[in-house]
Amino acid sequence: MGNIGTFSHSTIRRGDGERLPHELSKVELKDLIDVFVTAAKRADRIGLDGIELHGAHGYLLHQFLSPIANQRTDEYGGSFENRIRFPLELFAAVRAAYQGVLGIRISASDWVEGGWIPEETANFAKQLKSLGCDFVHISSGGISPKQKIALGPNYQVPFAKIVKEQSGLPTMTVGLITDPHQAEEILQKGDADLIALARAFLYKPRWGWEAAAALNATVNANERYWRCLPREAQSVFGSVKVGQR
Repeated sequence: MGNIGTFSHSTIRRGDGERLPHELSKVELKDLIDVFVTAAKRADRIGLDGIELHGAHGYLLHQFLSPIANQRTDEYGGSFENRIRFPLELFAAVRAAYQGVLGIRISASDWVEGGWIPEETANFAKQLKSLGCDFVHISSGGISPKQKIALGPNYQVPFAKIVKEQSGLPTMTVGLITDPHQAEEILQKGDADLIALARAFLYKPRWGWEAAAALNATVNANERYWRCLPREAQSVFGSVKVGQR
């Protein structure tokens, strides 16, 4: 759904060769909600524990939120209240269809002057909370090639802190968090409630084991792995016993 636009202005196209988006009709908006609800009901039926809707990185819901992308002139565009209208309608419909943990990923900043900002994210999160949102996952960027992101360790943590403090929702942070002690410090300071990692796990699929060793914690592991731990990390799996074979 990232290719479906909410706007018609040609300057929003991100790159040469990409098709121009179009402004979704009311019928299309309803159909989109119905598709999300159908998927949510399937997830509920098969027993998935949680769903995270993607409202970040230039995807459909972010396109509604951002004044950079959303150039509608009806009740779904213009003011902050109008721009969050469709994402809230969609979230409420999914919440009604799904009984498990439900959260949403949000780009807290467009990193473009005149774009979506962290304070709007926090306000949006408050309204999501009233609809039964269980958590927000705070990322940033993705709506415009003009973005100027200040990359560095913990660069998105301040956004998560703002949203957590102002909304009261459990908040997840992400972005250049690679070291176990770094992640733990964020949690202990109360800047976020959860840490998300992606590339770190792609590079080190057992990052969680290394984190447990570094922080004197334990993790559960299939017994087939019990023999694999190095001598300095023997306690990572807890009090497990292996035979001589």
